Amino acid sequence: MLLHELVLVSSATTSLLFVFISLSLPFKQRNSTHYLLGYFALIGVVQLVDIATGPGDTLHQFIVPLALMLGPLFYLYVTAQIPHRQASPISLGLMFLPAGLFLLHVLLLEGEIIMAPLISNKVAYQLIAPVELSFVIAVSLQLRHATVKLSQASNDPQPPLLCWLQRFCWLNITILLVEVVYYTALATTQLQVTHSRAFLNTALQLFLLVVAWYVIRSPRILYTEQQKLIMAGKYHKSGLTPELSNYYARKLDKLIRDEQPYLSNELTLSALAQQVGLNTHNLSQLLNEHLGISYHDYINRFRVTHAAQLLEETTQSVEEIAYQSGFGTRAAFYTAFKKYHQVTPAKWRAGVNQRPDNQRHTNSMGPDG
Repeated sequence: MLLHELVLVSSATTSLLFVFISLSLPFKQRNSTHYLLGYFALIGVVQLVDIATGPGDTLHQFIVPLALMLGPLFYLYVTAQIPHRQASPISLGLMFLPAGLFLLHVLLLEGEIIMAPLISNKVAYQLIAPVELSFVIAVSLQLRHATVKLSQASNDPQPPLLCWLQRFCWLNITILLVEVVYYTALATTQLQVTHSRAFLNTALQLFLLVVAWYVIRSPRILYTEQQKLIMAGKYHKSGLTPELSNYYARKLDKLIRDEQPYLSNELTLSALAQQVGLNTHNLSQLLNEHLGISYHDYINRFRVTHAAQLLEETTQSVEEIAYQSGFGTRAAFYTAFKKYHQVTPAKWRAGVNQRPDNQRHTNSMGPDG
């Protein structure tokens, strides 16, 4: 019995430690994980009640309704990270209905309104795992759908929070299946344990330790705002936030400066979007709405600047420079060059050669100058 009590104390302490860590987070982060906070707090409370009371005590009867709230809280935590899957008030009531019915049963029994329990404690304990398992499986299926949707909408690697949620679901499914198998074996065989929940609380403690290890290893398990919008199906309506626009604008500028993808005449909007880590629509939106320029004008601006530099520094033909600068045809080069410099490449080169050396570099910068 001493070992069993030690396991209970350990698992209760670990659970409440998660609560204190959650409470130490900034309010905005804590607000997005309040269901998780409630989930671990409830595990800790159940364990403490199990330590402090015996099977015949009144307080001990509340373990079942409290434990039946774990499934809904877990479900709400995961769906809170997927905005379009948030529960409605009606579904919230249905989720907590089993816990409410068992709570009512306890109150009626303790108030001597009913003289005998409608369901034994043994059967009630056996129902906890299957009920919670149904919630975990349901949210796992929704999470799988969200994963597919996110992978189709963005070229970014899988976000840390998504990995965390998937592993959290599988850990939960594992521990609940262990509990279901245990109670099934207890009911159908001669399996005997000194305390019926000692084995299960040991498994629970292992579960909590694995969760703790993962959280310590990946403390920032949060979606980016863009990934939340994508998964909500609202990205095309709401667009990029100013913060995301600034981030991807800097990323795009660094890519353009460092790797010069515009020098390839096979570069497309889709190919550039993939390199930046956005989908085609997102990149087009970034360029048009936040940088105020179309994709073709954006790319041609760098191509013309590069061509102007070659016209000034080399004796290559205009056609050779056009292809080296990323233009597919001579006509496209002439059109783009005249748009920025109001003269043909040949006339611009002639004009540069007639200017003093100290003015050539400034004028050759084109739209970036």
